[in-house]
Amino acid sequence: MKILFLCHRMPYPPKRGGKIRPFNMIRHLSRSHEVTVATLARTPQEWADAQELRRYCPDLHVGRVSWLGSWARFGLFGLTGRPATFGYFHSPALSRSVQRLLATRGFDAILVHCSSMGPYVGTHRGSRKVMDFGDADSAKWTEYSKTASFPFSWGFRVEGQRVREAERRLGAQFNACSVNAPRERDELASYVRTPISVIPNGVDLEYFQPAPTSGRGHVRNRIIFTGNMSYRPNVDAVRHLVAAVLPWIRREIPDVQLYIVGMDPSPAVRRLADGDRVVVTGRVEDVRPHFDSAAVAVAPLRVARGLQNKVLEAMAMRVPVVASPAAFEGISAVAGQDLLVATEAREFSRDVVTLLRDPAARERFAAAGRACVESNHNWSRLLERLEDLVAGGDQLAASARPSSH
Repeated sequence: MKILFLCHRMPYPPKRGGKIRPFNMIRHLSRSHEVTVATLARTPQEWADAQELRRYCPDLHVGRVSWLGSWARFGLFGLTGRPATFGYFHSPALSRSVQRLLATRGFDAILVHCSSMGPYVGTHRGSRKVMDFGDADSAKWTEYSKTASFPFSWGFRVEGQRVREAERRLGAQFNACSVNAPRERDELASYVRTPISVIPNGVDLEYFQPAPTSGRGHVRNRIIFTGNMSYRPNVDAVRHLVAAVLPWIRREIPDVQLYIVGMDPSPAVRRLADGDRVVVTGRVEDVRPHFDSAAVAVAPLRVARGLQNKVLEAMAMRVPVVASPAAFEGISAVAGQDLLVATEAREFSRDVVTLLRDPAARERFAAAGRACVESNHNWSRLLERLEDLVAGGDQLAASARPSSH
């Protein structure tokens, strides 16, 4: 098939949530199909990354967008009643490129990742179109509005309403849709009538391979949180972790260390650094050594949509995980068997302490976590469903393996 693939962020390198899913889709589909990719670059580094991406998809079309232009369109769209975030991801140059491609290439199928890219091809006719929402973005903005202060709470609520209407409209313009977790499907299905598949996120099991010493070479009493540390839910999670959970852990294990590993830490995250007790690393080229040195991975997210790559990656690296219910959502695992799930701060701290103190329990959850992702979150197996969906196998749309919780 000749496939046009659109995504809102340069999908390389695949080291953050918004890049991992589209990169693996492109890599998988390119093995058997002729894939043309249209995406955006905001920085010189992303433009350089585009050249690396050509190793997987030589036919790559990149719209360069500036900081000023993005925020100007963000404001313009917001003032004219459209989703402001759609303006942020709109490039007039890329739009023209996409229209030329649609007029000349005769694509068999169009696959769009993220609702903000839908308008580029929403009205096109003549190709099968699949919208990979990933998450229900409108629900994310609505959740933000519940915890933000005014006027941000008002702005987030309005954006949620506008994105929801856009999702409804886009659903009607596409032949099929997909999401990464059952909760996202259930949310969207209340107003999107097009069939919605659940295609969970996977993990690169060859890349996230524990070192030979994993489980024995970790630093005693070190816990780790990973993620993009400018992302609002991650910032909220680590602030909650340090303020409400860590004090309870320190009552039992005074020398516990917390490593916060991830790019672009916000000022609020940087302020959490406390010598070798709380370490904020900033961007790292390779997160795997940090996983190998950790005794436990934590994911105490209070606001989350979709499926958390940080949890899958830790499990793949044989690091036992303690997660909140929000971070556990959508993962095909059994709580209490493959990882631990806790809601309240004291319960969460108790589970972390158990894993730090009990080597046998730590090894049991480490082994079970790796086996779980090998069985249930293998990209190659999961993306066979996507390939079928793009080809027209709608009857298999809802056959994604359900979560065990």
